[in-house]
Amino acid sequence: MSKPTSANAPVTLKTLVKHTGLSLGTVSRALKNGPEVKPATREIVQKAAKELGYSLNLGGLKLRTGKSYALYIVLPVEPDAQDFTDSGYMALVSGLHKSLKGSLYTLVVHPQLANEDALAGLKQLVESKLADGLIITQTCANDARILYLQEQGIPFVTYGRSNAKTPHAWYDTDHEDMAYRATLRLIEKGHQRIAMFNPPKDLLYSQHRSKGYKKALKEAGIPFDAQLVSHSNLAAADGRRLVLELAQLEQRPSAILCANEYAALGALSAFHELNWQAGKDISLISTDDSHVSAYFIPPLTTYYSSLMEAGSVLGDLLLKRLDGIAPEKLQVLSKAELIERQSDQYIHSTTKILKKISKK
Repeated sequence: MSKPTSANAPVTLKTLVKHTGLSLGTVSRALKNGPEVKPATREIVQKAAKELGYSLNLGGLKLRTGKSYALYIVLPVEPDAQDFTDSGYMALVSGLHKSLKGSLYTLVVHPQLANEDALAGLKQLVESKLADGLIITQTCANDARILYLQEQGIPFVTYGRSNAKTPHAWYDTDHEDMAYRATLRLIEKGHQRIAMFNPPKDLLYSQHRSKGYKKALKEAGIPFDAQLVSHSNLAAADGRRLVLELAQLEQRPSAILCANEYAALGALSAFHELNWQAGKDISLISTDDSHVSAYFIPPLTTYYSSLMEAGSVLGDLLLKRLDGIAPEKLQVLSKAELIERQSDQYIHSTTKILKKISKK
C-alpha cells in the first residue's frame, strides 16, 4: 500500500487504486459490495476509502456514463379509490430497497393511474431516459409493455409472467398451484359449492388461478358453475358486495376462496350482516397473506408468499439484467405456503360421495 495522499488532494478512484495496489475494476466493485470480490478485499478497499475520505461523485459519474442510476418500479394506482385493493406494495418496495442496498442505484416508485394508458405512460418514462432499468407489475398474457421494452432494449423484469414469444426476466408465485391446493383443501372438507373471488380477467395470474380452481373441481367430479366465480379489483368493498350477491343464489356456496386479504376482510363484514360465522357456517380461505389476517376474527387460513422476498428477488434479477445476464436465465417461480388458522375449519356435511383425490 502507498502512503496516504495529501490532505488537499481530491480523493478519487485512482487514489484508492494507487493506495491499495488493486485494479480499478476491483476497487469499483468492492465499493459497491460486489459479491464477486473477496470479503477481505472489500474490507481493505472500504477501510481505505473511509481513512482517505473518499466519496463517490455520482453527478460526475452520470455525466461520464450517460446513465441515470435510477431504477423504476411501475405500480398501479386507483385514482378515485376510497379503499385499499392490495396490501403488499409497501412490502414489495421494501424488499426491492433491500436488494439494491450497496449498489449505486436509487429506487423510484412510479404510479400508473388505472384510467390512463399504461403503455403511453411507460413510453414517456423510457423516452425521457429517466430509468436505467424497470420493474413492471400486473402482467397480461400478451402484454404490450413487455414487447415495447424488449424493442427498446432497456433492462427490465416483471412481477408476473406473460406469453411473450421472446423470453424476459420475471418473478412470479405459482397461482395455479395455489388455487388448486386451496380448492382441493375445501373439497376434502366436503365442500362442493366453492366460490372464488378473482382479479380482473385480463391479468395472467387471474387466468392461472382459474385454471387451478377448475382442475381441482374436475378431479373431484364437481361441475364448474360460472355463477360462483367473480372478477373485481378485490377491494374490501368488492368482497362485501360479492358475498351479499352470492347469498341471493338459490344454492349459496359453503366456501369462498379470495385472491387477497382485503376482499376477505370485506367478505367477513358481509358474513356479519348475514349472521354467518367463518369457520362455522361457511369456510373462507385467502391468498397473498401479509400476516395481518392472523388478527381477523376469526384468524384467516391463507396461502403465504412473502412479498418482501418477491421484491428482493426482483431487485436481484434486475441487477443481473443490468450486468448483461440473459433473461431466460432470470426466471423464478415460487410456491406459496399454507398457513392454517380458523376460517376454514367448517366441515360441510354432504350425502354425495366425492371421488377420492390423491394428494400431490
